[in-house]
Amino acid sequence: MRRLSWLVCAAFLAAAGAGALWAEGTTIQVRQAPNGTGYLTDSNGLTLYYFTKDSNGQSACYGKCADAWPVFYEPNITLPPGVDAEDFGTITRTDGTKQTTYYGWPLYYWFKDKVAGDMTGEGVGGDWFIIKSPWYSVTLSTDPKLGNYLVDESGKALYWFTKDSAGRSACSGDCLKAWPAFHADSIVVPSVLNASDFGTITRADGTQQTTYKGYPLYYWVKDMKMGDVTGQNVGKVWFVIDPQKFPPKM
Repeated sequence: MRRLSWLVCAAFLAAAGAGALWAEGTTIQVRQAPNGTGYLTDSNGLTLYYFTKDSNGQSACYGKCADAWPVFYEPNITLPPGVDAEDFGTITRTDGTKQTTYYGWPLYYWFKDKVAGDMTGEGVGGDWFIIKSPWYSVTLSTDPKLGNYLVDESGKALYWFTKDSAGRSACSGDCLKAWPAFHADSIVVPSVLNASDFGTITRADGTQQTTYKGYPLYYWVKDMKMGDVTGQNVGKVWFVIDPQKFPPKM
């Protein structure tokens, strides 16, 4: 379903002009930036954002943060073609108010965006990003202890294996059962990442695996949900990936 939705959404954006707004009348809309990037907005065209520090799917933004980044909540979601209702949800914040989520990430406005098409919150502090449509296949999350790290579309941590080399996986058999290979059909990333840093290798069994700066990416079977990083430092050879520090000097 998500693969089909990606193709539908991409087809609509390809047919739209820069800045075009389509599916008017829906509570969630998709606009197209001048550079061709599709992104989600509310019914008035105001840009929606996610916060990397909401790593476990709960909001970490309160007080002055919430003043600058007001909560987006829409109890009756209506959507344009190519955007799936199953990708939206609702959380209850610690103050009892509701907040809409997308792929598990709470959604926000940025107080400096005043009119439709404003995207001035993009990249603020290195941890606020627009909601691209199609959604990110790889994006950033932030752990209080580990800092920034790469995650998949659902916020699950991605790891690298120190025994791998660029373009080659050393993990097979029982290792691969514990550390399943990650593969994305297409690469959509936030503005602080470079899509060109991602690639694909063909494993010995003929399956494909996505790489970052040449190194294969993996999941850890004991990570059960968004925000889990229980694979960090397993065997002192498995680690999450901070893009600003990768690859480390060995």
